[in-house]
Amino acid sequence: MLLFINFNVVNKMRFNFIVLAAVAVLSAGSMASAVEFASLKSAKVNLRVGPGKEYPIIWVFMKSNLPVMLLAEFKEWRKIRFLDETEGWVHQNMISRKNTAIITAPYAVLYKYESDSQPMAKVEKNVTVKILKKDKDWIKVELNKIKGWIKRQDLWGIDES
Repeated sequence: MLLFINFNVVNKMRFNFIVLAAVAVLSAGSMASAVEFASLKSAKVNLRVGPGKEYPIIWVFMKSNLPVMLLAEFKEWRKIRFLDETEGWVHQNMISRKNTAIITAPYAVLYKYESDSQPMAKVEKNVTVKILKKDKDWIKVELNKIKGWIKRQDLWGIDES
């Protein structure tokens, strides 16, 4: 009896095993218990299917300082989620601990103080702001060298702390 081996099937099996092994490591490994955010360091960041350069690029971010949610880590790779629920892997060198957030409301009012005080400006949806200070319901932000307070509910990218 002759036995023929289909190398494509063997390669697919090996690839599936590697993927399953990586998933097992990630499941048992360092998954953050609390929601943690970071930001993209570069104006061009490749988002990959898996944790390594051998995995295909599924998305390219073209703006720096965008906030991302950290989901998992595997060696020097970080699994992230963006506001629109896009998920993938980026190299740790592309991640910054700089605190930023994105306006999610149709517009957010920028106040002088952390209350419904004197409005200073309206900030449009999808604008990225730098986080300076966090209060329970208010976040102090900076946008184009203007500092003020925005309601937490109008932002995405804020740690729970």
